[in-house]
Amino acid sequence: MRKFIWPCGVALLCFAAGVAVAVPPPPPPTSDASSVAAEAGNVLKAAQQAGVLRVATEPDFPPLYWVDEAGKEQGFEYELAQRIAKELGIPKVELVEGDYDKLPSLATEGKADIFMAGYVPDNSIEGVSWSDSYLDFGLCLIVPKGSPVKTIKQLKGKTIGAYEDPAATRWIDENIANRKAVKTYMGPGWLFHVDNREVDAAIYDYPLAVEEIKAFKRLQIVSFNLNKSSYAVGFKAGNPDLQQAINTAIKTIEASDDYAGLIKRYLPFKISQEVPEGSATYTIQAGDTLGKIATEKLGSPASWEIIWDLNKHRIPNPNLLDKGDVLIMPKAKEPL
Repeated sequence: MRKFIWPCGVALLCFAAGVAVAVPPPPPPTSDASSVAAEAGNVLKAAQQAGVLRVATEPDFPPLYWVDEAGKEQGFEYELAQRIAKELGIPKVELVEGDYDKLPSLATEGKADIFMAGYVPDNSIEGVSWSDSYLDFGLCLIVPKGSPVKTIKQLKGKTIGAYEDPAATRWIDENIANRKAVKTYMGPGWLFHVDNREVDAAIYDYPLAVEEIKAFKRLQIVSFNLNKSSYAVGFKAGNPDLQQAINTAIKTIEASDDYAGLIKRYLPFKISQEVPEGSATYTIQAGDTLGKIATEKLGSPASWEIIWDLNKHRIPNPNLLDKGDVLIMPKAKEPL
């Protein structure tokens, strides 16, 4: 018996006992390779084979993601997702929009590969694993201009406003025990309650505060980095290869000048030039980094954290340092 293989879609002819018998071609596959991989639980392989990374995000969420008046998509997380996809060998990003609290389920149900919308890793969200941090940040303190409150120590007996987020309210409970009350709010424009003096101050994520405060000219941020927190990528649990790939991608991106550029573009906030009277200071020069300054002034690049600790209430992120900014420096030890 001989088989003649014809172009795709043409039946094969089998010659048996001198009689040609038409054999229909095999049916087309019911699913492509990416679907098979997805069904098997391998999210990374499915996305790579499909050539698309599906990212669940909240719509109209500046500075993390929004569409401008010209219809252009932009934002810190939008740009970061493009770079993560590239590092994963995936040429295209497709956004899957949804309400903030519904985004994890989009990933666990297979409707998205990952989700990004300013999520602090939360182990109480079932079926989800987290990447390493892609943005380290801290809560900040917001008060009306002219308020005597400059630090959280001055919130004794005050009423504090906070976005209705478990991470923020938990931090307030643990760190500001002598407050009068805490009021939580949901939705855009909630800083109105501070502006309207319904509360004395507000505690909020720095990345979101620097955008939303633009609409409230009578408010100011007086202290950054009240705590140490981070945003991370979420995805369906049981995908260690995806987790490792994303962590590697984030590490590569964060080491680039491009990452610092994203922070300056989307999360800018000019530091206060005011320093306490009698402070030792250093004015940043072109080409300076905290490590370089620490080496020259303190004798070790590892000492950059000493400088950072003295300035982090004024500077939301080390990547925002520019030529001409004034740093508070450790005072020289008095001679014996």
